[in-house]
Amino acid sequence: MLSAELRHPLRGFALDVSLRVAPGECLAVAGPSGAGKTTALRAIAGLLRAEHAAVRCGAAVWDGPGVRIAPEQRRCGFVFQDYALFGHMTAWENVAYGIRPTRPRAARRAAATALLDRFGAGDLAAARPRDLSGGERQRVALARALARRPAALLLDEPLSALDAATRADARRALRTLLAESGAPALLVTHDFAEAALLADRIAILEHGHVLQEGDAATLAAEPRSAFVASFTGATTLRGSATRRADGLTAVALDGGGSILATDEETGRVAVVVHPWDVTLEPPGAVAGSAQNRIDATVVTITPAGNRLRIGLQAGQPLAAEITPAGAQRLGLAPGMTVLATWKATATRLVPEEYARARHG
Repeated sequence: MLSAELRHPLRGFALDVSLRVAPGECLAVAGPSGAGKTTALRAIAGLLRAEHAAVRCGAAVWDGPGVRIAPEQRRCGFVFQDYALFGHMTAWENVAYGIRPTRPRAARRAAATALLDRFGAGDLAAARPRDLSGGERQRVALARALARRPAALLLDEPLSALDAATRADARRALRTLLAESGAPALLVTHDFAEAALLADRIAILEHGHVLQEGDAATLAAEPRSAFVASFTGATTLRGSATRRADGLTAVALDGGGSILATDEETGRVAVVVHPWDVTLEPPGAVAGSAQNRIDATVVTITPAGNRLRIGLQAGQPLAAEITPAGAQRLGLAPGMTVLATWKATATRLVPEEYARARHG
């Protein structure tokens, strides 16, 4: 078990987090740039001296009252954003750097090459970092981190240095390697989709605090704040909620229009709707079962995997995700007017006061 309680002043706010990661588990700390993610990781590794730190890994105390273990004595493997490979060393020499220097050179080379083989990079042993692709450098960096037989694995935006063509393959390989390592792994990222694919649990960090923690499906389906909803990919609309006699809640949206929700809220709210729950139809289309119907203007059309993300303006920004065939059927183009519809049961309401209290 890796556990860390950290407090440290940052610019404009303070980092204040408590994290727990079980053996063989991967916890992603996800949030925007400047939220304190890398600070937390560096404090756990001992690369930054936090104002308050209580860090344990198994039975070993790395930070605590009267205790501060030097970074090189902490049994953690650290993978940096840019991988930080030594340019003058070959791949096997980079990996061997993490192996005890008391072992004979031939034994260290054999162990390093075996690790590279495990990551499907044995044929790269003699190559230097400048001759490797982004995904290949990632594998060498991971092999080096695991060469120390770490009790914990720390990864700082491990895919951020990769181009789009390399990232998908590297993501799959990293997921497999994390599962095989058996060590608790702490990953920081600014990408919720990446966290969802790599981690068992996700802690969403903003302004130094964990706003919500859980698996990706729960965070997306049951966000506790407008920020969490937005970070997981949902659209948030602002408005004023009023309960109706039929049990539904009506929300008068800022900028015009109204929608219905099944959540019970009153007063100022943030309305959460996921793009994949929004259907687009021509203006004036015959009403279906969806009770929420808003006229919107197409602003952007952006590929998102095998779907298209349609950016809309409906008094407030809104988004939909549809198939290319659906977009072709509608003849979508920027500037067009469409009817955006979704069900009341697909609408979540979060008190606006809660979001303000958390984010100022």
